[in-house]
Amino acid sequence: MSKKAYTEQEREQVGRDLLSVGLEMLSQRGLKNTRLQDILQAVGISKPFFYGNYYTSLAELVIHIIDYEMALLLQAAKDDAARQDISLEEKINRLNQMAVHSRQHHFFVMTQEEEMWVYKHLSPVEFEVYQQGQARFYEQVLALWQIPQEKCSPKELGNLILSVVLIYNSAARSLPFFFPEELEQTAKAQATALSRYLASLADADK
Repeated sequence: MSKKAYTEQEREQVGRDLLSVGLEMLSQRGLKNTRLQDILQAVGISKPFFYGNYYTSLAELVIHIIDYEMALLLQAAKDDAARQDISLEEKINRLNQMAVHSRQHHFFVMTQEEEMWVYKHLSPVEFEVYQQGQARFYEQVLALWQIPQEKCSPKELGNLILSVVLIYNSAARSLPFFFPEELEQTAKAQATALSRYLASLADADK
């Protein structure tokens, strides 16, 4: 049950807990096996308190969790960008591998089915705001890798990375003509080739 009264600091902490606890649950269980009530119970608040103070639906919470996750991924990319002991191609591949093997790194990357569920439960305005946030994330990643947007736009980068991830995450369930036993090797080859391609686009003078 929720407390009868929360301080402003407590409300902010609950907001952060919704994102961190929700991300952990989604990364390990997937959306299909994560109920809103599971997250609220773990955080320690009621549905009325959640709806009255934070989000209007599970779908809205999910996209805010993904925004939170993007900040964590961006920090990981920044940490790698500062390293001098690995090449740009390796730095790019590390982010690609985190996206592909999201569960191992406690990140949540939606499957094809999960994307469609969230999309159907968002308003057009919510979806547009979400897409804009995704584009900003990929724009920042391109800047870290010193890849000019004339060579690869943020939206193109998003499509390139997500195409690898979606095949890896979704093929076993929704792409029956793929060979599921080879998905791991397929994703590794795709991520390696994509990393090499993106590294070749970087400004050599910087």
